[in-house]
Amino acid sequence: MATRAIRGPILFLDIDGVLIAYPEDESMSPHFTPRCVEALKQVLRAVPELRIVFSSTWRLPEHVARLHEQWTAHGLPPELTLDSTPDTRRDDSVAMRTRRGVEIRAWLEAHPEVKRWVAIDDDREGMGGAIEEERCVFTDLRDGLTGEQATRVVAMLRETP
Repeated sequence: MATRAIRGPILFLDIDGVLIAYPEDESMSPHFTPRCVEALKQVLRAVPELRIVFSSTWRLPEHVARLHEQWTAHGLPPELTLDSTPDTRRDDSVAMRTRRGVEIRAWLEAHPEVKRWVAIDDDREGMGGAIEEERCVFTDLRDGLTGEQATRVVAMLRETP
C-alpha cells in the first residue's frame, strides 16, 4: 500500500511546558492552560494548512486518552493531528536525555518530503543536537507557549526552506 505524500508544514508539539504551564506556585496539572491553547490557535489560524505531529510523552498509549480529551475539550480539531513521533524508549542506543530530538529526526527521515517544520518544546537538552535548533521554539515550563512565541512560530513556518 502506497503512503500518500505529506503536503504543508508540520508542527512537532510537546504538551507539558507548552500547552500546560507550570507556575512555581501551582501544582502539576493534567489540564491544558487556556492562554497556551489560545497561543496555539493563533498559529493554527495563521497557517491553516499546518498539521500536528505529537512529540510529547502524552502521545504514548498510557496518556493518549487524556491527550484526546484535553485536545477536544479546548476546541482543537482532531483532523489537524497527523501523527506522532516514534517511541524510542526501548532502544538502548538512544540516550534518555536526548530522546525527543532523535524521535523527531526519525520521523523526518521517514517523511523526506516534509521541508517546512517547527518543533515547540520546553526542553532544549532533549533535542540533543539531533535536529536544527533554529527550527525550534523553546518555551519556559512556568509560562508555556506565549503569544510572542506563537508569532515567531508562524514566521518560521512561512519561511521557504
